Amino acid sequence: MKFMTSLVLFGIAALLSTGAVANGEYIDIAPKSAEQIQLVLDTLDATINNNVAGLPPIVMMLHGDEAHRFLRRNYAENKAMIDQSAKLAAYNVVKVQICATWLKSNNYDESELFPFVSPVPYGAAELDRLASEEGFTEYSVNL
Repeated sequence: MKFMTSLVLFGIAALLSTGAVANGEYIDIAPKSAEQIQLVLDTLDATINNNVAGLPPIVMMLHGDEAHRFLRRNYAENKAMIDQSAKLAAYNVVKVQICATWLKSNNYDESELFPFVSPVPYGAAELDRLASEEGFTEYSVNL
């Protein structure tokens, strides 16, 4: 499993460094654990110094238990992950989105999100919209 995860993340890094996602394509990453989120963030962090200017940010859609980590109330337990995500968002390497339907079903409010986390009405529909309306090509990573 760890070998396969490393291969997938190596693929992400290779796509970014070659500019293969340059024409309205995106990578949707939906990790399911803190370890998987950290692996994705570390991989993306390593690409900051690569020539990625002009590439769209990587979309990390949060819509399950992993989304709890990106609520202000959980900052102390997830400080390193949140800080790294905020840095990557500032460099336009990642775009963190969270499903508003998930928020509501778990009795959270959008005011509990960090400024770099964007709510979308429904995560799956937003990914479909990116593909159909904006011509993005989805590259899914199932870790």
